[in-house]
Amino acid sequence: MHVHDRSQLKYPKHNPAREFRRMDELAEKYRGRFPILATSCYMISNSLGAMPAEVEQDLMEYTRLWKTEGVEAWHEWFPFVDEVSGLFASLIGAEAKDVTLVHNLTVASALIASSLDFTGKRNKVVYSDLHFPTISYVWQGWKKYGARPTVVASPDGITVPVELYCNAIDEETKIVALSHVYFRSGALQDVCSIIEYAHSKGALVMLDSYQAAGVVPIDVKALNVDIMASGVLKWLCGGPGAAFMYVRRDLQEQFAPAIRGWLADKEPFEFHMPDVNFEQGMHRFLTSSIQVPCLHTARPALRMFNAIGINRIREKSLQLTDRIIERADEFEFTVNSPRPHDQRGGALTIDPVGVGMSQAEHNLSAKQICDELIRRRFIVDYRPPFGIRIAPHFYNTVSEVDDIMEEMQRLLIGG
Repeated sequence: MHVHDRSQLKYPKHNPAREFRRMDELAEKYRGRFPILATSCYMISNSLGAMPAEVEQDLMEYTRLWKTEGVEAWHEWFPFVDEVSGLFASLIGAEAKDVTLVHNLTVASALIASSLDFTGKRNKVVYSDLHFPTISYVWQGWKKYGARPTVVASPDGITVPVELYCNAIDEETKIVALSHVYFRSGALQDVCSIIEYAHSKGALVMLDSYQAAGVVPIDVKALNVDIMASGVLKWLCGGPGAAFMYVRRDLQEQFAPAIRGWLADKEPFEFHMPDVNFEQGMHRFLTSSIQVPCLHTARPALRMFNAIGINRIREKSLQLTDRIIERADEFEFTVNSPRPHDQRGGALTIDPVGVGMSQAEHNLSAKQICDELIRRRFIVDYRPPFGIRIAPHFYNTVSEVDDIMEEMQRLLIGG
C-alpha cells in the first residue's frame, strides 16, 4: 500500500512510559513548525533536514524586496550575509566576524587549498577513506599543484582509530582534512586528539562538520581547530546552497585564496584592476554574487536552534538513538554504528536482515526494505554496504522510532 497519511497505518503501538513522554516534550513544542511531519515519519535529517514552515514566509520577503526595490535591494542583501553567518557562529562557539558564507564544502575546501603552497617538502594532505567523497575529489585534484594526498584506511568501515590518523601525520603534512562525523556509519570522530597531534607536527586542520552541526555540540575555540566548515541543509534544516566557514582569527590574514572574486576586495565597488586588494578578515573568502535566497531558507532554523540550544538537542538525539538500538537488539537487527554516546553522532545505520541470515530466511533485502519504507512514507535512506540510515531529530517522537523499527520487522518477515 502507498500511504501518504501515516494515521492510516494500522499496527500495534507501543505505549511509551512517563520517561518517553518527557523525551517527547521538545518534539511536541516544535514539530508543528515542520509541515512534512504531518504526512511522514521523517527520519533522514542527516541528509536533508525538514523544512520549517517559516521558510516560505522568509522567501516571500526576499521576492518582495527584489520586486519592490530592484537593484537597491543589495543594500539589505549584503549585510544579510553577516547576519546569518552570525547565527551560525553562535552555534559553534565562534564570533560572527570569524565566520562567512560559502557555497558548499567543496568550495570551502578549494578556497583553503588555493591559499596553500604545496611546492615544498610540506605538501602532504591527510584524510580518511570514510570521508564524504567530495573531499577526496578536491584534494586528489590538487595533486596538479603539488599536493600529496594520503588516505587513512578504516579497519572496519565504521570509524578510524585516532592512532591511525596520528601515524599518517608527520612534519611533511600541510593539512589534515578531518571528518567530524562519518556519513555512512554516523560515527563521531575524536577530533580533539587529532587536532592537537596535527598542531604538534606543524600541520593545519580543516574540520568538516556537515554531519555534526545541529546535532552535536561544537566549540571551535575549545577544539582549537584552524578551519571548520558546515552546510545547513542537513541537521540544521536550512536547505541547500548555504554553507559557512570558520577560520581561526590569527590565521585569517595568512590566507590569500587563488580562487577569488570581487566581493573579496576591500572596496568592491571601486572595481580594482588587475588584482584584488583583499578585505581583512573572513570577507576575503567571499567570491562573487551571494546566494541570497539560500540565506532566507537558512535563517528560520538557525534562529530556532539558537533558541533551543544544541546541548538540549543532543540530549534528545541520544535518547532517540538509544531507543533505536534497544529495538534493533530486540529484533536482532545489526547496528553498524558505534553504541557509546561519545562515539556516535545523530544517525545510526541499521541492517535489518540480521547476522548470519540467508536470503531464503527473510522476505526482502535491506535495500528493498528501505525502498518500501520510503513508499510507505517512513523517510530514511540506504548506504551500502552497511544498511539503512535512520536519523531522528529533536522534532521526532519515541512512538515514531517504535513505528519505524516495527515496520522494518514487519517487512522483513513478509508483512
